[in-house]
Amino acid sequence: MTRVSKGLAASVALLLCSAHGWVQAEERAALKSMAVGGSLMSWAWLAWQGAPIDSALCAKQGPSGLRFEAAKDRELRAASLGWRLGECTAWRASSSALSLQLAPRLQLGAWQAERGAAEPRRLLDAAFIPALRWELGSPAAGLRLDLELGIGAGLISHSRIGARQKSTNFQFFDVMGLGLRSADARWRLSLDYRHVSNADIRKPNQAVDFIGLSVEVPMP
Repeated sequence: MTRVSKGLAASVALLLCSAHGWVQAEERAALKSMAVGGSLMSWAWLAWQGAPIDSALCAKQGPSGLRFEAAKDRELRAASLGWRLGECTAWRASSSALSLQLAPRLQLGAWQAERGAAEPRRLLDAAFIPALRWELGSPAAGLRLDLELGIGAGLISHSRIGARQKSTNFQFFDVMGLGLRSADARWRLSLDYRHVSNADIRKPNQAVDFIGLSVEVPMP
């Protein structure tokens, strides 16, 4: 298994294990390192190839887009505005409608703790999230289903919010989304999960798990 494929496998494992607490801190940090390394290797490989729009590696490039998300954790609420940097098909099955897109995004967001929580009750975040998006079959009734997975990194303006102690401003952003979009790609709705933590770089590392809805529209 290549470093890139190991990184993709680690990304999936990390999302599942983080959500359910299936691994210890040291194992989680190792998975995080492998996943980030695989993501960086993926993008470095694309850059080395040049990734021209008409190449077999990254063909049929899609438009950039704006993305708005509203999400909630058990104690926090969040809203974010993202900019999809584009989308390109990295792989398509010859015998089925399955395909894989590269769909990185930049994101700015704001969090707010529940009323009565300790100060600070608000913070801002900024993140870059490389993401992979699988299209799951052919369009039906003008709609298409997809699954998105990504691991990125970013900064939060405060290392603590309400009762949640994050300890560092640097954080990892693990995302998973089940999306529904129009066959002509004019809009996309998604049910999203976002896990934010520092991979135990410093403790306490009280993770945040947001569940939310997002809408994305292409930019002209």
